[in-house]
Amino acid sequence: MTLQAAYNEYIVVQRIRGNSPQTVIYYGNCLLPFVGYFGKDTDPATLTIKQLQAYSLRLLDSGIASTSHKTYIKGIRAFLTWCYTEEYIPVDLSAKFPLPRASRKLPTVLTDEQIHAMFDALGNPKEFLPLRNHCICALMLDCGLRKGEVLSLTLSSLHLSEGYILVHGKGNKQRIAPLGNHCLRLLMKYIAQRPAVRSDALFLTADGHPIGEGCIRRVFRKVGKGHLTHGIHPHLLRHTFATRYIQNGGNPYALQLILGHSSLDMVKQYVHLTTTKSLVNNGCISLLDILR
Repeated sequence: MTLQAAYNEYIVVQRIRGNSPQTVIYYGNCLLPFVGYFGKDTDPATLTIKQLQAYSLRLLDSGIASTSHKTYIKGIRAFLTWCYTEEYIPVDLSAKFPLPRASRKLPTVLTDEQIHAMFDALGNPKEFLPLRNHCICALMLDCGLRKGEVLSLTLSSLHLSEGYILVHGKGNKQRIAPLGNHCLRLLMKYIAQRPAVRSDALFLTADGHPIGEGCIRRVFRKVGKGHLTHGIHPHLLRHTFATRYIQNGGNPYALQLILGHSSLDMVKQYVHLTTTKSLVNNGCISLLDILR
């Protein structure tokens, strides 16, 4: 067994398990440099804890952030555990290769002025493409959606009459995200203008093809040209939603469900940023509705 062969098999296993494409890509991003460093023809059974520690230090010395370092090591440890289970390595190396600590910075959030400037930069929502882009940003800001979750939305994901969308999150898990009134109105206008094509993908290009990550990058590149909106990225909208949700009295447990986090620990960073006020509308409050 070679390291390359073990990697190939591991990726197949992830797909068979039903993990999302984003999860498969994550393991590829973590493990391909790992395989390249040790060599494709290396027998995984010959790996030692000292070699793994040296690789970990090499990652740190490359200048990556501590959170990225932790993410890479987490993926490698999962792979090593699988190799041990499959008896490709004689010792459970992951048990001796602890997950490094990462410095956790409090998330940055957008100001009201920046939010207004962002939507102004997207253009007139009466036209199809600006309207589509308004919807994309509104879903990230009003529902806390990740970039990949926006891309995976389909027409059947929408439950506009009930006021929510069905989101396919990490680990292929489904969750319900409530829609604010402004976001709901944008989506209804977009559906009315959406090209009549067979594709079930929600967001389309002008010629009727499903959008990809490149489209999202172009949207935020356009937004980032304004002096008030410089440095905006998709996940910043998610952080802003979560922080404002707590600020406006939202329930942390409800926020955990809306964001799709597996534990409440991930939500605590937003609680630390704010002083929780009285609950508003049973914990469901729309930032965009407040701003308007």
